[in-house]
Amino acid sequence: MEIKNTFRLIAASLLLSIPFVHTAFSYADTGEQKEKAVLLNKNGEVSFKDSKGNVVSLNQLKGKVVLINLWATWCPPCLSEMPSLDKLYKDFQGNSKIVFLSVDVDGNLKSSAKFLKKRKYNLPVYQLNSALPKEWSTTSIPTTIILDKAGKLVNKHVGGMNFGSMKFRKALKQLSEE
Repeated sequence: MEIKNTFRLIAASLLLSIPFVHTAFSYADTGEQKEKAVLLNKNGEVSFKDSKGNVVSLNQLKGKVVLINLWATWCPPCLSEMPSLDKLYKDFQGNSKIVFLSVDVDGNLKSSAKFLKKRKYNLPVYQLNSALPKEWSTTSIPTTIILDKAGKLVNKHVGGMNFGSMKFRKALKQLSEE
């Protein structure tokens, strides 16, 4: 009888925690990070910094399709989609019309680069160097943002993705050929 009650208590606890799972995978910037990002973004330029300190702005990438993936090393859905994202990156690496920006929202480039290398992923890692436009903003990760060659938002997907989907790959290739 006691085992049955213990089981019921555990089951009830799990059911009650389901609405809060989303919160566990959300992130929030500190005020200091937001202030820094806004200051860096006064001219409206969206930019990212790689692990070598190189800054890439979206204005430099005009004429290319840009896939931005916001993630963190502690985020299980981010880690679940990482193998298919890395494969997509490898498969499209020869396409000079598509750029991949794998953006660690924690901003610890050394740690995230080490994390990717340990798992033998080839994705280049970046951190935000400016604020994102409001329509791209999110409090949940992973989030994937796709921009067309003119820099217009084509798609924003919040949550894990299967980047191996033929429909997705075909759409990405088609965007690069337009």
